Amino acid sequence: MRHHYFPFAAALVLLFACSSKAAEKPRPAQGKQSQPKKIWTNDDMDQLRARGLISIAGQEQTEVTVPAAQPPAAPAEATFPVYASKLDDPAWYADKAADLQAELDRRQAALNQQLTAIALAVDRITQPGLALDQVNAGVTPESGVVILQARVQEIQDQMDELSDLARKHSILPGLLRG
Repeated sequence: MRHHYFPFAAALVLLFACSSKAAEKPRPAQGKQSQPKKIWTNDDMDQLRARGLISIAGQEQTEVTVPAAQPPAAPAEATFPVYASKLDDPAWYADKAADLQAELDRRQAALNQQLTAIALAVDRITQPGLALDQVNAGVTPESGVVILQARVQEIQDQMDELSDLARKHSILPGLLRG
């Protein structure tokens, strides 16, 4: 029976070398032990709050007394209306309508491009070959037109649904048109 001592000895030497290097690394200084620690009291809280070192969770209870002779001052910065739901926010409708209109324009452009390609093919003006790096609308040009028309109609239906929803929430129709 043959014993293999070399791998075991090499592992022990490697373990010893790594542990001795870790022991030689300098340790960070513990700081000045003679400096006294600062103890913060309630009197120091205003100083810390002014420096921004205190954060308070919840609402701080402060009593504000406003004299009856002076009306409260108007806020300096503009306030934005707060809505209970995004369905009551006219800006949401405007953003949604703009996104749908951009998608509708893109899909109508693809439909027009397909119709132009079909018209040019009648006059025997075609592209040489099939572009495999582009999405094809259908197997035949005519089926591609049908698919593109369905995609355009889908976006128009979504715009109609958005218009109906806006009407139910008393949003002015001119807002959706741009």
